[in-house]
Amino acid sequence: MNSSKRLPGLDLLRCIGLLFVVSIHFFLYNGFYNEPQEGAAMWAADSFRWLFFGCNGIFMMLTGYLMSGKPMSSRYYKRLFPILLSYTLTCLISYPIRHFLLGEPLPLSDWIHNYFSFSNYGWYIEMYIGLILFSPVLNLSLRQMQTPRQLTGFAGIMLFLTALPTVTDLDLLPDYWTCLYPITYYVIGAVICRLQPKISTLLCLLGAAAAVMGQGLASVLLTDNGFSEGYTAGYGGLWVTLTVTLLFLGLYHISLPRNLAKILAWCSGGCFEGYLLSRLMDVWVYDLFPRWHSPEKYGLLYLCVTIPVFIFSVLSGKLVHSISGHILRRVSPKSNDSCTHA
Repeated sequence: MNSSKRLPGLDLLRCIGLLFVVSIHFFLYNGFYNEPQEGAAMWAADSFRWLFFGCNGIFMMLTGYLMSGKPMSSRYYKRLFPILLSYTLTCLISYPIRHFLLGEPLPLSDWIHNYFSFSNYGWYIEMYIGLILFSPVLNLSLRQMQTPRQLTGFAGIMLFLTALPTVTDLDLLPDYWTCLYPITYYVIGAVICRLQPKISTLLCLLGAAAAVMGQGLASVLLTDNGFSEGYTAGYGGLWVTLTVTLLFLGLYHISLPRNLAKILAWCSGGCFEGYLLSRLMDVWVYDLFPRWHSPEKYGLLYLCVTIPVFIFSVLSGKLVHSISGHILRRVSPKSNDSCTHA
């Protein structure tokens, strides 16, 4: 694969990842988790909730796809600088707004603690730092694997360790390693990059739709109470991982019209920063429409609120990304300000 060629499918996945992030927060702030699990409208809501739950997996898989061919070097680890700079800039912007406008008047010591503890949406930064520090070791292992069987076998082992134990609450498989699911997503992305499988986009999307609808049906059938009392799984759950993998396989190689590809390339540049800034909107905006907090009106609430939050996140993220890039170029003209994980 020619890594220097920009693939519009990857930009599309970045934008979808950000859309899924603000969409999963849509369910967090609209009372969804307290609604009884019954009816066709709730089945549809549950299915979309499981679809959007793949948001972080998409970014982790992108990281594996883009970074797995990089050798261990000081330049490799310097890629953390743009990430930490963007994180710092988003905190400098969001903390005063949250303190003075959004009703979160905390002492300065608490804001400093939040910064270093990567609180709220910053947990992803904490995870990503560790993934980048460890990924060169994974890359060395991947380079030793020369056959498709070896590569897919590695991905299969990671799925067995981190995803398969989540299928049931019964202790049928050892679940000690399930917390390593970011590595599973990274490895799957790396394997896709190496093997470059070309699978029908339609077939993959239909498979992903079947997976989320099955999870939605399980959520409705296993309880009549709140969502958390029925079928649950984390970001590394088997069916979540399967959904993300199918979406990635169906879209990473897709061809798009040139103008659309340019728009997606522009928007994708600020997806990482937009993810961090999305909290400025979604923690309060849903409270403005309490009458729409029911499964029958989720579609209206999503179109009128979540889509504008997504647009705000893209634009504000792009602005911060541009500021971060300008600072990096002033400090080091040779620096690479691209956020290759998102």
